[in-house]
Amino acid sequence: MQPTNLEEALRPLARERIAKGQLPRGTFSRMWGGHGTGQVCSLCDKPIHPYHIEYEIEYPEATLRFHTACLSAWQRECSED
Repeated sequence: MQPTNLEEALRPLARERIAKGQLPRGTFSRMWGGHGTGQVCSLCDKPIHPYHIEYEIEYPEATLRFHTACLSAWQRECSED
């Protein structure tokens, strides 16, 4: 699937946060999605409102939350070598 313009625009931020150790690059234990709960997105730092889908990624040391486009941008950066 082709990335959207928003996903492409978010990739440099994802790359930067991975490089600084603010976001992990690696296998997570669990992932699930649902309605937004108002939590802040781990990539863009904006709230994930109830009318958005919130993806929750669980690592042993942290739980990350993403909007759909933010998750896609982060995953694409994680898959780059």
